[in-house]
Amino acid sequence: MKKPTFYLGEFTQRDKIFITADNGIDVENVNSVAFDGETLYITQPDCLVEYADGNVKRISASVSKLFTRQGKLYAAVGNALAEIKKGKIKKIKEFDSPVVDISVALDKSVWLITETELFLMQGDEFTKIVDLPEETICLAALDNKARFAETVYIGSTAEGLLSMKGKRRHWSELLPDITGVLSKKINCIQIDALGHLWVGSDEGLNIYDGRSYWLNGNDFYSVPDGAVNDMFFAADGKKYFATDTGIITLIEGKISYYSYGAWLMHPTVTKITVSDKGTIAAVTPRGISLITAKEMTLGEKAGLIDKLNEKYFVRNEGYHVDRVLRKYGDLDSGVLLNSDNDGLFTGLYCASQCFRYKVTGDAQAKANAKQAVEAMIKLTEVTGREGFTARATRYSHEENFGTGNREEWHICEDNPDCEWLGETSSDEMTGHYFAYGIYYDLVADKKEKKKIAEVVKKITDHIIDHNFHLTDVDGIPTTWANWEPDLLNNDDRWYYERGTNSLEILSFLKTTYHVTGDEKYEKVYEMLIRKHHYAMNCIQYKCEDGHIAHIDDQLDFVNIYPLLVYTDNEAHKAIYEMGLTHHWAYERVERSPFFNIVYGALTNNYCDIEEAAKSLSEMNLDFVRWPVYNSYRKDIVWDTEQEASGVPAQLKYPVEYWSRLLVNYDGNQFICDSGAEEFVSINTKRTNKTSTLPGFAGANAMRCSMPYVFLLPYWMGRYYGLLGD
Repeated sequence: MKKPTFYLGEFTQRDKIFITADNGIDVENVNSVAFDGETLYITQPDCLVEYADGNVKRISASVSKLFTRQGKLYAAVGNALAEIKKGKIKKIKEFDSPVVDISVALDKSVWLITETELFLMQGDEFTKIVDLPEETICLAALDNKARFAETVYIGSTAEGLLSMKGKRRHWSELLPDITGVLSKKINCIQIDALGHLWVGSDEGLNIYDGRSYWLNGNDFYSVPDGAVNDMFFAADGKKYFATDTGIITLIEGKISYYSYGAWLMHPTVTKITVSDKGTIAAVTPRGISLITAKEMTLGEKAGLIDKLNEKYFVRNEGYHVDRVLRKYGDLDSGVLLNSDNDGLFTGLYCASQCFRYKVTGDAQAKANAKQAVEAMIKLTEVTGREGFTARATRYSHEENFGTGNREEWHICEDNPDCEWLGETSSDEMTGHYFAYGIYYDLVADKKEKKKIAEVVKKITDHIIDHNFHLTDVDGIPTTWANWEPDLLNNDDRWYYERGTNSLEILSFLKTTYHVTGDEKYEKVYEMLIRKHHYAMNCIQYKCEDGHIAHIDDQLDFVNIYPLLVYTDNEAHKAIYEMGLTHHWAYERVERSPFFNIVYGALTNNYCDIEEAAKSLSEMNLDFVRWPVYNSYRKDIVWDTEQEASGVPAQLKYPVEYWSRLLVNYDGNQFICDSGAEEFVSINTKRTNKTSTLPGFAGANAMRCSMPYVFLLPYWMGRYYGLLGD
């Protein structure tokens, strides 16, 4: 049955630049920002700064505040109101005290406040209307009524929210005790296109109808809560809020959060402004975040990420590893070091490029896949032990050469400048078999097919000949590469690996039979099923665990793929599909692009392809492992099931990818806060510290994850016709 193809179309991809002291900005003394086109203007005590395309220009002017009104950029210059055009400042009007705010009402009347007085523009002149209470900082006008003036509002950090009233103009206080306003410390006010007054205070956000009806963040989901320091209303109705916990946007009725880490250098945003093209400038105590918005398709995004991967993540002969950064969030400062799983992740990347090549015919994709598969083959050749595969290699010019556990690092016999890492796990073999089969089917020529068949045969023969283990150069089985029937079926210490490891060895044997055609491997496969019930072990191979253990989830979805693709027996496939369906249903809440697309590729069932596409669209473009801070959000739901196992509560439903802790598909997607200990208390108490439990380390913007998490599901989805753009 042909599956329908989902086209996401264009979506808004956000990216960001941090403007800091390195750019010559006095970050601690920025009190106002505004756009003129896409040029950002920043006020500092000694000058006005113009920032455009990474270039900084300092303008000698004493500008204290900037205002974007009706497509024009105004500035408070000393006691004068001025207009800024292309970096030129033209004074409009002098007053007796500094200009504080300006408001253009819905009827186009122009109102202005200085530190002491309110003015109305009449013709080309500003006419004083009334004096102001102390510490008035913001103004919002609905219109200019001739008889009464209830529709002009001011906000004070001392006197609260006030409305002008009466023929004899005076200020009427809207007090928290007798109205719905949340606080007397008002930070910002705005009037929307319907005439509603939006009030930001240290206690949250209000919406007021101008008479007696009030709403706040406790009343409606679509109204942000928490301290609101500034807000910006765009002409198209989009609303942006600067809060003590980040940026909140309200667009098409949906709240979105952009918080500390990937988007901000500090949770507190004091000022916010937005350009006509949707670029957000947010001021924090540590610098300004310039958050861009660009419309693109998933295909265009994949093109950017493929180039990013080729530039930053290819190590030595072609291994794909994370990038360790020397400077906060800076990819160019990074270096590539070996990992314990070079073969696994190189295999996952290799598969992505095989699918890409088959979809596009791109010669670069073919070259990438070829380089990766040859690097993987070298891991088996380098050990000198027939069929035994190394975890990684490294050379004398690289960091850490000659260090590490010397029982497991071995100098190559034919090259003293190279060493290889043993104690190889089942994870490694999963990546190798997965990539070898897909490369064999989609890319390899006749000569390459023969070479792949030879290396796969050697590995599988090694496993079979050593009672279904990998055995290291010392003759001892490695810790995790165990597929022995007696241990998996009869030793309680292997209970949690029983299903996964049964799935692995059956998948390995099917792949070997597929590339060699040797009936020997089909016979071993049948023996494990009939004599040792390995197929039954796969009926529900995933042990439900309260979403605590994730390390085998990726392995399972990788291993089920060749097993189902290469199995012709429908009865066998029905058994494996039971395990896959149970596993996918359990992990469905993660909105994992990879899990969803594997499930859709291997079955005729609905696979949440829309959610997979949405998740791919949400991924950030830099793949830096930023700190994350989400516990303040009103849309999260806590799951306490894990506490019975001594694990702290975590999210019941993961947040969108741009706010998640960036982990691979074997990591915990349910973490709420990580790396934000400076700003929030994070409970890291655990009964043990095994890698299967939720991890909080590494979310410090000093590591960049290899982007196979996007590339593999995207190109697999394109190959199977599940994704169309």
